[in-house]
Amino acid sequence: MTKQILEGDRPVHHDHATRGKRALPRLARLVLAIACAASPVSAQDDSQTTERRIPIRRYSSPAEPASRVLKEDPGVQPGRVTSVEIRDADGEIRESELEDGEYFMGAAPMPVHVGQSVSSNMASSSTLTLKSPFADAPEEIQGREIYEGAEIIEGEEYPDPNVMFYEPEPGYEGELMFAEPIDGGCAACGESVTGVCDSCRYADDHYGRYDKRVEHLARFLAHPLANFWARAEYANISLDGQGAPPLLTTSDPGTSIGNAGIVGLASTQTLYGGTQIGDSTRSGGRFEVGRYFGASGLGLSGSILFADDEKNHYSANSSTYGILARPYVDVSPGGMGSEADLVGYSGEYSGNVNVLSTTQFAAGDVFLRAMLVSQADRQLESFVGYTYLQLDDDLTIGESKRITGSSSGLAIGTLIDRSDHFEASNRFNAAAFGVRSETRWARWSLASMLKLGVGRTSTTVTARGLTRTTDGSTSIQNGGLLVQESNSGSRDYSQFAVSPELRILLSRQLPYGWSASVGYHFLYLSRVLRAGEQIDPLLNLTQQNPGVLQGLAAPRRQVYYNDLTANAITFGVMRNF
Repeated sequence: MTKQILEGDRPVHHDHATRGKRALPRLARLVLAIACAASPVSAQDDSQTTERRIPIRRYSSPAEPASRVLKEDPGVQPGRVTSVEIRDADGEIRESELEDGEYFMGAAPMPVHVGQSVSSNMASSSTLTLKSPFADAPEEIQGREIYEGAEIIEGEEYPDPNVMFYEPEPGYEGELMFAEPIDGGCAACGESVTGVCDSCRYADDHYGRYDKRVEHLARFLAHPLANFWARAEYANISLDGQGAPPLLTTSDPGTSIGNAGIVGLASTQTLYGGTQIGDSTRSGGRFEVGRYFGASGLGLSGSILFADDEKNHYSANSSTYGILARPYVDVSPGGMGSEADLVGYSGEYSGNVNVLSTTQFAAGDVFLRAMLVSQADRQLESFVGYTYLQLDDDLTIGESKRITGSSSGLAIGTLIDRSDHFEASNRFNAAAFGVRSETRWARWSLASMLKLGVGRTSTTVTARGLTRTTDGSTSIQNGGLLVQESNSGSRDYSQFAVSPELRILLSRQLPYGWSASVGYHFLYLSRVLRAGEQIDPLLNLTQQNPGVLQGLAAPRRQVYYNDLTANAITFGVMRNF
């Protein structure tokens, strides 16, 4: 019997009968397979071992064209393909013709390329016409889709191999796929087998018995990034801001000192607070990597989503506004309700107020994926795993004022610096599951992903304040205006929460495994605490400077939960390996 080893585009024949005992045992073949795949050695003829890339043209048409194979030396073995013409159903030659080294993947019963060998059954005439049923043409090689302009590495195996690779002669050096040799002729037609019988090419009897362990290990060592993908996206993210009560007010010129800055009066305007803080769009990104493990239909993936820190700064001074105040509600015994701590008032106070808020956001997940449907025009997969979301924000109000009058009861020239700081740190940890679907047409695809995370939001809320008074000497006290002993310190909370997520992605395939995409991303979390929303405007001033609390403990330590919504428009690229 004769066996065939594929080296580049040329079949090399060896007489099986002369080999005798030289066939390597199974263990030796296993070791040789791993060695060849992990570190191939150059053969004597560099043209046979130098890796080169072969372009592929894929032709599609409602008709079923045929490929007309033109051969040289008809009747002389082994013959060689000199050119391939693509003809439509009417026999007319299509505009595109194959060039040297290009494969026509639609031809049946096998792909055809210029320069390939012609078997005995095909070499009896100068031409051979092969019908091309495009519905059955392979859509991918080694998990990579075939499209016009794609490239493959010469020698890679097709999903349905047309040439078998057998164990090498001792001393052979090159890249091979291994199978046990077939003894005798074809069990279906009786012909001698030199690689594959041409009469009944797809009969199961023609294929050797692959040792899949060798094949999988050799494939991994030779192509460690096979079935691996990586995606990078720019995201324009819109995130809910944090709420806060009115923090800074002013009044019309001429307003009496008793009514200056008090919320609710017609003469008062709010300068900062009372609305959402930090709800503008920001830049961000998303990165995803993953890999499917051969034909098992299982894979692993991980992704991270992040946004630039949102920083919001506001500053005001009495030189600009004349009247500048920090409003609150006095709940001290005998308190008057709505009041204001004056920072600027002509003849009495001069000063300024600075407010700084920041928000940080990030999310990530790790999934085990299972492919449920994988067809040329559609995919459906499910996944289960772990998801994480982080939201941190803080709010700081700082004031500095100088006493310029006598109404406060303090010495003229006294300088007061005061600050209040609030922060909330949220961590959502959850189990997550979902589905992803993709529909393809030509080089376009539309994918959607729906995910649900079920877990808990753990939050730490911190409030601290400080007052420094300088009137010849300096005194420092804990507590500002909105942070007093009753609400200062850190507290931890935990709440059950859910997080649904939706992604829609429109992609366009590009050459060499790349694709570009534009998409929409929606994310929701049912339970979070925001820093500004933990500010209590109720104050019991009996605990100030220093004092002993009498009556209601205010500001209070109550927490106010909210939800979080994020929307993003994404632009990205993806690389399939």
